[in-house]
Amino acid sequence: MKIRPLGSKVLLKEKEAPKFFKGTGILIPQTQHSKEYMAYVVKMGKNVANVKEGDLIKYAKHIQVIEMEHEGEDHFLIDEKDIHAIIEDD
Repeated sequence: MKIRPLGSKVLLKEKEAPKFFKGTGILIPQTQHSKEYMAYVVKMGKNVANVKEGDLIKYAKHIQVIEMEHEGEDHFLIDEKDIHAIIEDD
């Protein structure tokens, strides 16, 4: 099945939370993972102008998402207006 977002919709894949404390090898319990509200852009509709495939973005906390499976993994759709920032490496 192919997914083609329409209009200003953006298909995202959630950025995974770190599983270990940085530099220690100590596992972080699943209940202690905090949601970062960051995801990777997978696909977007034709009216999306500010992000591109592969961008790591920060999105709004309280928004309507449409959850779906894409290529055997969990993804979700949001409106471009709910994207607050593109995260770039220094």
